[in-house]
Amino acid sequence: MEKRDIVQLLHRQNFRLTREREALLELLMRTEKMFTAAEWHALAQQQHVRVGLTTVYRLLEVLTKVGLATPFLVEGSVYYAFCAGQHHHHFVCLACHHVEDLYECPVFHHLPKGCQVHHHKVDLFGICPACQEQSEAGQVTPGPPM
Repeated sequence: MEKRDIVQLLHRQNFRLTREREALLELLMRTEKMFTAAEWHALAQQQHVRVGLTTVYRLLEVLTKVGLATPFLVEGSVYYAFCAGQHHHHFVCLACHHVEDLYECPVFHHLPKGCQVHHHKVDLFGICPACQEQSEAGQVTPGPPM
């Protein structure tokens, strides 16, 4: 999804996109990892994007509402990753926090009798190949996210 499409979608939600929020949006769009709201805030500060923590929460909330951010509950903390907007699933590396989009849907063969599925969400959590190699070399110990 292009930035102009995202901006229009946010305007339809009556979300005013200030210059600071737009800079934060651009940061979210180019990052392929998940972060907590506080970590997004710290990353924004490092990139000289001057926004408050409340602004980060508000943007993440509206992006989640329109399907452009996905929250992940990991070890009691909520992490957010930016998503492109079309239906997909995720593989989340628990060591480096990289989020990989998966566009194939799983097939569910054993649904409870009489149930109708209206939508689904599947996220896979594990260790990516790069982190597995580092772990085997003794450089990284897989564990809960930061």
